[in-house]
Amino acid sequence: MELLKLIIFAAPARARGGPDAVRARGFPGPPPRALPRALRARGGSETTLQRGGPAWTEAQRAAFEADGFVLQPDVLSEEECAALRATYDGLFRGEFDTKIYPDEWHWREGISRPEAFREIVNAWKSSDAVARVALDETIGRRCAELMGWGGARLAQDDVLWKPPGAEGVAHHRDAPYISANFVPEERNSVTVWIALDDADEATGVVEYAPGSHAWADGGAAGVAAASFHDGRGQSPMRAVARAAGVDEAVEVRRCVVPAGSAVFHHQDVWHGSGENGTPDRPRRALGLHYVRDDVRFRPKPDYIYGRYDLGDGVVHDAFFPRVWSAAGAERRAADRRLGDAR
Repeated sequence: MELLKLIIFAAPARARGGPDAVRARGFPGPPPRALPRALRARGGSETTLQRGGPAWTEAQRAAFEADGFVLQPDVLSEEECAALRATYDGLFRGEFDTKIYPDEWHWREGISRPEAFREIVNAWKSSDAVARVALDETIGRRCAELMGWGGARLAQDDVLWKPPGAEGVAHHRDAPYISANFVPEERNSVTVWIALDDADEATGVVEYAPGSHAWADGGAAGVAAASFHDGRGQSPMRAVARAAGVDEAVEVRRCVVPAGSAVFHHQDVWHGSGENGTPDRPRRALGLHYVRDDVRFRPKPDYIYGRYDLGDGVVHDAFFPRVWSAAGAERRAADRRLGDAR
């Protein structure tokens, strides 16, 4: 019998009744607040947030270690969310700033079903708007701070669009697809799921099994070979829970994530999402997967990541840009990629 717990991560104070309302809902960390001048983005106005959100609190760090995921408010400004939503329209029509195709492009206008789930992988190579966020130094630093890394690289981005009527995404872990291609493998990757529309249960928001990052593998590698979009919902996760000796009544938390906020999650936490059952609300998000900056390729990585292994095991910066390093010094990945477009 399923135990389902709905956890609400509060929207910014300006939209949901202020800091007291946020605290009452048990927000794991500081409540979102009015924008101070200190958080202005480079060259931006006072209504533009610095990306990445505020520094982690001890409560947020503890929540991440215990649950395998944590919400971070104010990762993107409202203006930046709107700009990315507009960019998504063009990307799926094949409009690329750099004239370079992304690595994967799932959904074509005039060919694919309107209600089908849409995804583009590594749009940072094609879109300036996506590159500005995916290669952002502060977002990479926030990942490194959670995981205890000395630096962070972008492994891949995912442009995600769940239109009304789209099916859900089966529960899965990111580790078999990303972490397993590199050594050392333990704690080598983290995902940042940024909502571009207000996302909730009705639109098929991301959901997690808290603490599942600590489960024994339990045959998870074989389960993970299935497609995200095979319609199996929570079945893969529950099969692994049984194999790992976890109680059948696995808790699942559905997060309500306001536009501009993000969930940072561990490579091994089980997560998925339900269908978008609304008639007119798209659920767009940007998924960013980062790895620690000192990883190397494992022998014989899979066919997707293996295309970037030149035979020396080196994870090259041209394919996996280092976005932040505690050592500093080197030119920022965003500067190299964007130049004057930054």
